[in-house]
Amino acid sequence: MNALLKDARYALRQLRRSPGFTLTALLTLALGLGATAAVYSVVQSVLLEPLPYPDADRLVGLAFTFPHEGPNAEQTGAAAEFVRDHTDAFASVAVMDDGSAAVNLSVAGGRAEQVSSLHVSNGYFRTLGVMPAMGRTFSVDEDRPNGPRVAILSHGLWQRALNGDPNIVGRTVRINQDTFTVVGIMPASFIVSAESAPGVMGTPDLWTPLQLSPKDPGYSGDNYQMIGRLRPDLSLAQAQQQLSALQSAFYAQFPNYRNWTDESAAKTLHEFRAWKLQDVVVANARRSLIAVLGAVVAVLLVACLNLAGLMMARSMRRARELSLRTALGATRTRLVRLIAVEGLLLALAGGALGIVVARVTTGFLLKASPLPIPRLHGEPAFWLLSAVVLVLAVLSALVFAILPGCFALGSRSREARLNGPTLGETISHARISRMLVVAQVAMAVVLVSTASILLGTFLRLHALPSGVEQKQLSVFQVTLKGDRYASTQRTGQFVSTVLEELRHIPGVDRVAAVNGLPLDRGLNQGGNPADRRDLRQTVEFRAITPGYFVTMGMHLIAGRDITDADRAGSDRVVVIGASAARKWWPGRSPIGESVQLGGPVRWRIVGVVPDVQMHSLVEAQGIEIYGPMAQLSDESTAVLNGWFPTTFAIRTAAHVNLAASVQNAVEKADPEIPIARFTTMQDVIDSTIQAPRFFSMISAGFSTFALVLTIIGIFGLLSYQVTQRTREIGVRMALGASRRWVLGSYLRRGMVLTISGVALGLIVSTLLRPIVQDLLADAGIDTIAQKFVVNGVSATAIAVCAVVAATLAASWLPALRAASIEPMQALRTE
Repeated sequence: MNALLKDARYALRQLRRSPGFTLTALLTLALGLGATAAVYSVVQSVLLEPLPYPDADRLVGLAFTFPHEGPNAEQTGAAAEFVRDHTDAFASVAVMDDGSAAVNLSVAGGRAEQVSSLHVSNGYFRTLGVMPAMGRTFSVDEDRPNGPRVAILSHGLWQRALNGDPNIVGRTVRINQDTFTVVGIMPASFIVSAESAPGVMGTPDLWTPLQLSPKDPGYSGDNYQMIGRLRPDLSLAQAQQQLSALQSAFYAQFPNYRNWTDESAAKTLHEFRAWKLQDVVVANARRSLIAVLGAVVAVLLVACLNLAGLMMARSMRRARELSLRTALGATRTRLVRLIAVEGLLLALAGGALGIVVARVTTGFLLKASPLPIPRLHGEPAFWLLSAVVLVLAVLSALVFAILPGCFALGSRSREARLNGPTLGETISHARISRMLVVAQVAMAVVLVSTASILLGTFLRLHALPSGVEQKQLSVFQVTLKGDRYASTQRTGQFVSTVLEELRHIPGVDRVAAVNGLPLDRGLNQGGNPADRRDLRQTVEFRAITPGYFVTMGMHLIAGRDITDADRAGSDRVVVIGASAARKWWPGRSPIGESVQLGGPVRWRIVGVVPDVQMHSLVEAQGIEIYGPMAQLSDESTAVLNGWFPTTFAIRTAAHVNLAASVQNAVEKADPEIPIARFTTMQDVIDSTIQAPRFFSMISAGFSTFALVLTIIGIFGLLSYQVTQRTREIGVRMALGASRRWVLGSYLRRGMVLTISGVALGLIVSTLLRPIVQDLLADAGIDTIAQKFVVNGVSATAIAVCAVVAATLAASWLPALRAASIEPMQALRTE
């Protein structure tokens, strides 16, 4: 023990004497290990941890999907009910909406707040094996159409909105201004999301009965999710056999679903499929997380290569010291222990810094990532992060400290004698050092080329026009659900009151309202020219108020705008997008023509406007149709209000603080309606490209770190060579070598290493290009949007230029130092 303490004290003194080496090694370990541990901990908690339910391996996701689709739980209402009624493979099943919805909650006459709600069938909690902490689950009668209005609250909402009232079960709350009876409170541990409701990434605040019915809007579409719990005596394969046997009977009962075909796969039909629920939960995140983990491991490899180079140079510089210790009687084991203790100290210090980096990085990944990362167990435990970092730190530092030390002890035994001259480096040492630098350059090329593709693609997307003028344009949303807003008249009164109040706010130029903001969700329904049923296709319908187009910065191409005269009882009119005009009436004006939307009612076209991006900045243009809110039927208004928020757009002359005025306007129209998502149109646009931005920022950070490490590696290698060959350089210059020749010689050495590394990196980059395509696909850049992706050749050229410039800069200072050596001074150095 005393010997180890002596070695530790000596190692500390040695590290203090080399602050540049020590600081570089610590930062390399901290950044490389911290980022790696953070990504690994997220991957481990998402992909490897079991779901937090009893017998979680018996839970499955049930889908009505194309055969080539990955694990999912998407269902139509009809398909879900058919599976529920015609198979006994599951002890229980549950159906739910495919996402949580915003609802307005008020308690005891207090101000309403917007919370998230999920519609679930009565078997939902039983299937998961989780029961309420207070009260009960939904009954069969409560889950039938027009059944009693009841709700189950989350523990967080119970504490926040009801102050943890122990007598809340059986009492009522107001949801969307309708009265609901609270029948249960979920336990505090039930704070999960995606694993209990695939597609739902935030824990719902409350649950209400699904009350599924063929009369529900969206019943025939894939707007639902379904999970099941396998019977104890049945395997997943046996359950799949039962599901496959149902397909013929299903299509016989619902022949209209034969129109749902995949044209790219010989008109393949949907099938009933079952997957483990864990696979369904992580399906959309698995590929991205593994790719990010691969990138950060590459960065760790660069860090380790850099550390190996530093330790190699340090060991060779200490060769004479090691020879002296050997001459004084130190054994090889004793010398290796001395080197190992120094590496261990570096590992512990670098690991401690790495834990801090890992902690910060983990929080950033979970909060900033737009990936569907399910928060299965909250943030990874601190002990897990610490353990991973310290284990990696010790392994990395010891391996890359002991191996160079052993190499120095063996390879320098003849050259580095007690009083022998140091004329240069050995051939084997030079070869290994060059290999380390070449490997670093290759990894840097791979990471920089990947970052160039992702960052360049993001910048292209960010520059794409949305079709609206987003400057000085603010938007906010309200939810108008429930019986009170099931009529067009009542909805119109609310909207008109709010718009009138907004117009009187100083600095406001234009205001309007719409159901379905551009780049947000809107109503999809069938539409066609009134006299051409064969041209029927899915169209995007938006209900708007007069002045919407001028407020959004959209200028009419032909015809007129929607006006106040287009009210209930007058001729039904619409304004269509330019794509609809070109496709349905090529070469002529569509003004005066009619379209059918959903049903047989005809809507007369009075105007044409430019297309806008309705879902994303990269989508192919579809058919867009705008109609007056005032002319909707009560049934259509109820559907729109039930599925979509009502959005108000405000265009201002300059920057104006609208928050208080907007709140007053909404309260005057209805004090029980809370405001949600008060933001700018620019933020709405930016949110649609947050996944490409996230991947580009992550890859840019990784590649920058790798590039910095590569610069350090080349700089360190050449600086070491200059130090080791000072006498040789002096002799050459004394014999007539010019300073320019010496400068060029060392620059060429750096560039030879760079060219070798670049060549290797280009090969690896080409092989890894499919992984980059997978990342782009996960970021929403599908085949339609591939034209916006930066070309691989361009990205490679950028990477090569960046790496060459960086390595040239790293080579310049050592080369300049070599060229500035004075011959007489150099000859005195030995």
